[in-house]
Amino acid sequence: MFQSSKSWGCIAVVASVMFLSACGMDNQHLTSSPPPPPATAQASAYQVVFDPGSYTINLAGQRAIGDVATFVNGNNKALVTIVGRTDATGSAEANVQLSKERAMAVRDALVATGKIDPTHIDSTWTGEELQDVGTNNGVPESGNRVTDIYIQ
Repeated sequence: MFQSSKSWGCIAVVASVMFLSACGMDNQHLTSSPPPPPATAQASAYQVVFDPGSYTINLAGQRAIGDVATFVNGNNKALVTIVGRTDATGSAEANVQLSKERAMAVRDALVATGKIDPTHIDSTWTGEELQDVGTNNGVPESGNRVTDIYIQ
């Protein structure tokens, strides 16, 4: 009986010390960090994803283009940069051409909204270079079949 009460006494002492130590801690570890700042024109990016071998803009891509057009509408200082890209399937030459077609399709769709001055759009393409998701040649990857849209 003596051994059992001695163990309980040690546990009570340790628990008391831990409780008192916790009470003395400042609250900085318990507070949450502030939310991130809202997106600004300097930090806005959108993406249009394409099917393999295609430069046809799907419904999700049309929504992204609508979002970009709404965001830029009326901002005469906004500059839009479009970067067409592909995955590593197909030849390098074909991928350069496809990434160009994707960039131009997105550019044309943005201009067609009537909300963005065409002189405020810069279009470029990279083919299968500068992939978001590194893959071996011939490996399809939807994360690389994209056109990025940056707004500054």
